[in-house]
Amino acid sequence: MPASDKLRGALRILVGVGRERPHLYQMLFRRPGHRPEELSEGLDHVRGRLCTPAGDPAADRVRAAGRFQDEFLPLVAELVGEPNARHYGTLLLAGTHGIADMELSGHLGTGMLRTTADELPDTLVRMVADAGEAT
Repeated sequence: MPASDKLRGALRILVGVGRERPHLYQMLFRRPGHRPEELSEGLDHVRGRLCTPAGDPAADRVRAAGRFQDEFLPLVAELVGEPNARHYGTLLLAGTHGIADMELSGHLGTGMLRTTADELPDTLVRMVADAGEAT
């Protein structure tokens, strides 16, 4: 499968998670130091003992968010090359985050914009692919 198709799929999944499970989506984009796994070693120990027994869905979601972030940049690198992956990966994530947020806030449903959250990730990937080929 071409890298552009993989990225489109990943971005559509992000938009879908934002739409269907906004709390999970927000965990993906919390600032460093504000994610549950980054608060502190002592708090992690307490939280692990009291709040996150083995198989806890919340702990599994935190790990899934980390896995997504670890797997995303290699997909971008397939499309635009390793030297450009962080730059364009950031652009793709920022754009997709904005798309999901605009959809959740109702701004994409207005008559003025006349587009949907389902169309925009395709446009982002196409723009990044074109820019990656030009560099």
